[in-house]
Amino acid sequence: MNNKHKRKRKNSKKKQEQKSFVEKIKISFVAIVTILWVIVGIQLYIILKDRNSEELNTNETESGEVIPETLEEEYVESPATIFFTDYIIDLYSDYYDIISVRAIDFIPEDEEFKENDKFYFVTIEKQLKYTSVFQIPFVSGMKKAVDEFPNSKKAKRMYNKKTNELKTYIGKKQIEHNIFKVTFEELDNFENVKIQIATYHDKIPAETLKPPSYDYMVKDGYNFIKSTRKNKNKKISYNNDKAIRYADKYSSNPYKTGINQNHWNDDFKPYDNDCANYVSQCIYAGGMKKTSKWFPGSFYWIRTGSPKYANISGLTNYMQRIGKFYRANYSAVSAGGFICLIKESHVVFVSSNDSITILFNGHTNDRKRISFPHLPKTDAIYLNPNN
Repeated sequence: MNNKHKRKRKNSKKKQEQKSFVEKIKISFVAIVTILWVIVGIQLYIILKDRNSEELNTNETESGEVIPETLEEEYVESPATIFFTDYIIDLYSDYYDIISVRAIDFIPEDEEFKENDKFYFVTIEKQLKYTSVFQIPFVSGMKKAVDEFPNSKKAKRMYNKKTNELKTYIGKKQIEHNIFKVTFEELDNFENVKIQIATYHDKIPAETLKPPSYDYMVKDGYNFIKSTRKNKNKKISYNNDKAIRYADKYSSNPYKTGINQNHWNDDFKPYDNDCANYVSQCIYAGGMKKTSKWFPGSFYWIRTGSPKYANISGLTNYMQRIGKFYRANYSAVSAGGFICLIKESHVVFVSSNDSITILFNGHTNDRKRISFPHLPKTDAIYLNPNN
C-alpha cells in the first residue's frame, strides 16, 4: 500500500511538472509572439514615418521655409502670380498642362540687388500632356536606336529600363520650384521686365528653362542608346529610390539663398561648401559603397571634381574613373543621378527627370525640387549610376 501511494504521488508530481512545463511553453510562445508583433509594429511605424517625411512635401514646417500650399489668397491672385502663370504656360505648354502657379516675394540676405530688382519664389504644379510613355520624344528616339541595333542586348535592356522609369511620370502631378530675379523698368509693373534664374550664384536667363524641340529630344534618346550600348563597366548595386528619399529628407527651400542646417543630417560633418558632401551622402544612401578614397571627409567625397579644376580630383571625375557612374545627357539622366555644373564647380542631386524637365536638390545653396535649366553641353555633366 505504501509503494502504491508513493507511485501515485510520483505520477501526480510528474503530471504537475508536465503541466507546468506546458504552461511555461505557452507563456514563452505568447511572449515571443508579442515581442514579434511589437517589433513588426515598430518597423511599420518607422517605415510609415519615413515615407511621410520622404515624400515630396513642399509644406515645410521649419521656421523660414517656403510653404506654398498654405499661402494666403492674396498670393494666389497677386500680380506676380498672374504674371508668372502666363510666363510658365509660355515656357511649358508644349509638353505640360499647367495646373497652378504661385509666386511669393523672396528676400535673399546674401544678394546685392538694385532698387528695381525683386526676387520671387515660384511653385509650379504641372502634368505631362502625354497619356502614354511611348509618346515621349526621348522614348521615340530610344526606340529608333534599338531598331537600328537589333542584336544589341544592352540597347534593349537600357531601352526597357528607361521606358519603365519614365512610365511613372505619366498621369502624375509634379510640383517644382524656382527662384526668379525680376528687373523692372518701373517697379511692380510687369511689362518689359528682365527675368533671370536666381537658383545659383551666377544669374542666367529664365528662358533656359524652356524645353528644347521635340526633334532635339528624339535625338537625345537616340544618342543615349547608341552610346550606352558600348558601356562595358560592371553593373553596381544601387537603389535610386532610396537615394531620392534621402535627398528629399535632408534638403529644403529656405527663404534666404543661403543654407538651413536644420535639415542637414547630423551624422555627417557639415562644410561651408557642402554640395559634394550632400551628393555623396545621397548616393551612399542609394547603396554606393565606400572605397579607400571615397569616404566621409575625403577629398573625393567633399570636392566636386569639376573639370574647371583639372588638377583637383573629386566626386565627379572619381565616380566616372572607377566606373560607378557614366555620362548621359539632360533627358537621359535618371532621378538618383547627379549633375556637375562645370563653370561654378558645383554638384547637385537629380530628384526627378521626366526626360523633359529635371528637378534637383542641393546644398549651398539649399534647394529642393528646383527646376534645372537646359544649359549648353559644355556647361554641365550629367551622371547616371551604372545599375
